[in-house]
Amino acid sequence: MSGDSIENQIRAALKQDPAINVQRYPIHVQQSDAVRLEGTVADIEAKRRAIQIAHRIAGNAGIDDRLRLEVARSRPNDELRQAVAHALMQEPGFIELQVLETHAQPPADQDWIRVSAHEGVVMLEGVIDSLSHRRLAEVLSWWTPGTADVDNRLHVQPPERDSDEEIADTIRMVLEKEPAIDIAQIQVAVDDRVVSLRGLVHSEENRRIAGWDCWYIPGVHDVQNRIEVAG
Repeated sequence: MSGDSIENQIRAALKQDPAINVQRYPIHVQQSDAVRLEGTVADIEAKRRAIQIAHRIAGNAGIDDRLRLEVARSRPNDELRQAVAHALMQEPGFIELQVLETHAQPPADQDWIRVSAHEGVVMLEGVIDSLSHRRLAEVLSWWTPGTADVDNRLHVQPPERDSDEEIADTIRMVLEKEPAIDIAQIQVAVDDRVVSLRGLVHSEENRRIAGWDCWYIPGVHDVQNRIEVAG
């Protein structure tokens, strides 16, 4: 399959997905050594879906993800870095985690994260104790205003085996921290990395927020948002 054919197929598939809305948010597709997707998208669902489409069509070709979320206000690099670091340090589950300054040496006997930021892209590096905490660190980074993308390079030590149950547990943990959601009103199920949400919220905006919170979690392949808005 030629590079041009792959590019055209990806462009056509992106146009057919209403969650991506390429008319308002154009995505540039180009193939060289890898297939590059570049542009600004409305939200995390659009970003994840676009990358999935590219993976499905490109097959073994690598994907160079240059998609960035639209942000209300860009922040200087150090301001964004400090905001993400503060969010991580305020998380009760990370009480024994050391958040390092830019050039600090990592500890040998403690979990750690180093945060950096450049033009809205947050990078997380370090060692962390569980997959759920690795995912939570990424979600907290996405939640920080000004974040347009997250490059999660955290390593889990000791390694853990991923599963649908692990993803579901992380989703419940994230939704419990989400002020817009009453977790007691939400049911979460995960089957082959596809999330199903059911329950009640008070507004359409809160329903969308619950779906986005699931898409923020790495490893989720799709979200079937069947939450209803209470009348």
